Amino acid sequence: MAYSKKIPHGIMFHHFHNEKHLKTQGSISSDDFKKILDYIGLERVLSPLEWLERLSENKLRPEDLCLTFDDGLLSQIDVALPVLESYGLKAFWFVYSGVFSDKDGPASLAGQAGGEIIGNLEIYRLFRTKYFDNLEEFYRAFFKEVLKSGLVNGADPESEEKTIGELRKIFPFYSKNDAKFRFLRDRALGKENYEKLMSSMMEEYGAVKSDLAKNLWMSDKNLKQLSDAGHLIGLHSYSHPTALADLSYKSQFEEYQKNYLHLERVCGQKPLAMSHPCNSYNEDTLKILKELGIYCGFQSNMFSGKIGKSSTNCDLEIAREDHANITRALR
Repeated sequence: MAYSKKIPHGIMFHHFHNEKHLKTQGSISSDDFKKILDYIGLERVLSPLEWLERLSENKLRPEDLCLTFDDGLLSQIDVALPVLESYGLKAFWFVYSGVFSDKDGPASLAGQAGGEIIGNLEIYRLFRTKYFDNLEEFYRAFFKEVLKSGLVNGADPESEEKTIGELRKIFPFYSKNDAKFRFLRDRALGKENYEKLMSSMMEEYGAVKSDLAKNLWMSDKNLKQLSDAGHLIGLHSYSHPTALADLSYKSQFEEYQKNYLHLERVCGQKPLAMSHPCNSYNEDTLKILKELGIYCGFQSNMFSGKIGKSSTNCDLEIAREDHANITRALR
């Protein structure tokens, strides 16, 4: 049965694996990627420039699709890009700038400020893959540490259950523990307490951030090569906050302005598109993006819950289908 969703939307990809890049939760191989592309229908896939042109002219069709890659991961270059080239396809690449260096070498140790690596999100992800037999083992250890820390004493059980239910509705591939982990990380603990707890766990297991950071991200050189080849590089914030909507207007503006200036400098052209990290945004976010001249923005799900108004030639809340849902359908 062919892919049948009939609204213009993006297909969202993150992690890939091969002999160089470890298989992690949700990652796919080059063969998996090819199957997804064949399933959705190559004839439906627009290049970024075609997509932006049709959007600006209010001519996107229900069957139109585009391909999007989030987070600037090196595995996307090593595994997905050769497949795209073999199919003659171009894509959107949405990157957060905090993990990129000004050098041509890999950005494995980039984004450090005062010794702190910006890309903790990916480092923690790799930690739970390499140091635990499976994800459930990590969750048991993490939940135990949260309980022992006392950092979430007094948390509202009803709020927890409601959030877990909402997350699993929006992202049906999440297990209950996947959703519980994200509730604790983003709501109950918050960034500072979460990173403190994860640092303690990594120290206990003998994990070193700089070692885990190797080969995780692209370099500025990779971005320039993609841009020169006709792909479109877009915004994804500077440090990838998992709850960006909770930040002040000033902090959100700084996140996107720093991201914008970095990509403009590296690629030699003004960014026109973006995707919302962790789908976290509010009216302030949309106002900031419009001020920066961004007129195409992508959500991370297929739900239409728009909070802003889209003009005929600007939409900052375009739907995207997570590749994980397509993978489930293929199985």
